[in-house]
Amino acid sequence: MNNFFVKSEFILEKFKFEENFEIPSVKKMNAENVINVYEGMRQFFPTYQQNSEKTTLASKLENILDKFEALLLDAFGVLNTGTTLIPGIVKTLNKAREKNITLLVVTNGASNNSYKKREQLSSLGLEFSDDEIISSRETAEIFLSYNQPEGPLGVMGNIGDDLNISNLNCIELEQDYSMFEKMNSFILLGTLQWDTIWQEILFNSLKENPRPLFVANPDLVAPHEERFSIEPAYYVSHLIKNGIHLPFWLGKPFPTIFELAMNRINELSGRHIPLSKIGMVGDTLHTDILGANSFGLKSILMTKHGLLKNINVGKMIKHTNIIPDYIVESP
Repeated sequence: MNNFFVKSEFILEKFKFEENFEIPSVKKMNAENVINVYEGMRQFFPTYQQNSEKTTLASKLENILDKFEALLLDAFGVLNTGTTLIPGIVKTLNKAREKNITLLVVTNGASNNSYKKREQLSSLGLEFSDDEIISSRETAEIFLSYNQPEGPLGVMGNIGDDLNISNLNCIELEQDYSMFEKMNSFILLGTLQWDTIWQEILFNSLKENPRPLFVANPDLVAPHEERFSIEPAYYVSHLIKNGIHLPFWLGKPFPTIFELAMNRINELSGRHIPLSKIGMVGDTLHTDILGANSFGLKSILMTKHGLLKNINVGKMIKHTNIIPDYIVESP
């Protein structure tokens, strides 16, 4: 587990958006604006690795299963949109299992633990074992267990079980606003109950006394049936724009979650699978596709149900120069 040790001191780095950069209001966060905000944050994202191979187009994921020995699966936009199952996903995953393809859900959801995610997927008709799901919450727990900041750690946005980090005093700040100034660092798990009051308290606290901020969900939005939910990176982008230091990100596209995923894939399969035989299936260019590409995995963009539904995908790929290895419409 030594590969998870990064540094014992967390250096607070600053970042400035371009002067004319604007973050749209919540009501204006459509897919194109989401991509533009990600592009504004691109400087501190992992580096895209140019690929000379041409993108392969397929109508369905099931048509390219023979290319892979393992698949990493994003949740929202690939398995489900909100409380609705993506049509055809059960059939395709069953076919993948018949072909002995190792499956692993890799999600940026951090409000609940991985076991809760398994229960949610099971209620929709998708059956995964506990070991077949890695969440960015779990990534945060493991990372902070090996790279502990000085305690106490203020926990925000937790709607699941207690954050499980041994030897670190984790304080649920929702239960006591007055504890903010006593925290030596913070972690933001989710924003389901976030509002302008929380945003202002966190901003003022970090402005007056800069301390490490860990963000377990780098998503700006998540796709639901008829809308996007606003996720932690949206609110953190406002903090950054107003002079707060960069946080420490612990989900896709950043490498720690992919390191965990590779270890888990090898454990589940009982063998070492080459990175070129592992595909990351996702609906978002800047988290799923860029993350996979920067780590050396094959990237598979699903376009019909998630972030890029009903917009010009080719235009967005050209705009970002994040080029998937495969593009499929649906499962």
